[in-house]
Amino acid sequence: MFERHQHIVHLLIRRSDGGEDCFLVHPRPGWSAPSGENYLTLPAKRTVSDPLAPYIQGTPLDVFVDAILKDELGLADDDFVLERELPSVTMETESPVHRQLTEYRVYPLDVWVVSQQLDKLTERIKGEWVTVEEGTGNPRISPTSRAVFASLRQNSTQSLSRPPDRPSMDGLALKWLSHNRGGVRHLPKATLDRILDAGDRAFNLRVADPYLRYQMQGVGFTWSFFTEKDRQDTHVHGAPMVEIYGVLDGRLEIWWKPYYERGTSAWSHRVLEAGDWIEVDALNCHIVHWLGKGKGIVFKAGPGPLVGVGQLGEKGKTPCAECPCMKPPEVMALERDPSK
Repeated sequence: MFERHQHIVHLLIRRSDGGEDCFLVHPRPGWSAPSGENYLTLPAKRTVSDPLAPYIQGTPLDVFVDAILKDELGLADDDFVLERELPSVTMETESPVHRQLTEYRVYPLDVWVVSQQLDKLTERIKGEWVTVEEGTGNPRISPTSRAVFASLRQNSTQSLSRPPDRPSMDGLALKWLSHNRGGVRHLPKATLDRILDAGDRAFNLRVADPYLRYQMQGVGFTWSFFTEKDRQDTHVHGAPMVEIYGVLDGRLEIWWKPYYERGTSAWSHRVLEAGDWIEVDALNCHIVHWLGKGKGIVFKAGPGPLVGVGQLGEKGKTPCAECPCMKPPEVMALERDPSK
């Protein structure tokens, strides 16, 4: 039976040195290595201070990440993004303060930090950069940090890609969510631009079946932002549902015809400019396509399902890959080209 239990987050701040990942460690005052020097540790913070408490209830992880990077290390809010959580590492060692056998549960967190701040941060905290091998074998690395490095080395499922020059779309979206957990969510244009620029798909905020943490349940409607990098469903029939497209930047063309009309002459075409909106009623075949770079918004609403692909009138959309409708050559060209 352990006398004490500690839960700690360890931040993995990375940069590439000659193609190999290096991680930031810094001296931990009050915790001495066998050499007599202070241990070098990954940036860390306890998430449970009560030795009898299994965990703190109701405290989001972002609170601890902000406490380390903003309050302790002096970074600004836009300088970092929490990318992902890695599996926890459990180890036993004597507490450097209480001198009691302690079970440590360490939670490694992959954190992106803007490259322009890395040298300043290193100097500010007297940090050093070590590889996984150095972090595992150097006796001056703290026991908990060594356990994290050993886990990274031994577990291929925890392998990390080379530090990107910018954060991921999901990381940015979750950071935005961390500041918008209440009943009113504000999405500034600069934040939206940054999220869309980082990804290659739509940024869906309201969906029928939320599958990403930053998404909210659609209440009779869905809400998404999309760019030219996101391939829209081509030639789609709507079930009992309305779609509304808005153009924020760029030019968007739309081809459409009523589902029940026949012939290429039944198709209509229009180009939307920035600031334009268009409403597509139920049972209208349509396809949208960006003319160059673009950024837009789409809403879907209706009394029936808003998700899935299936029978006409039973699901939110029915792609028309095998539709017998005669289509203009321009529409067929958009369907054939997977890049559009």
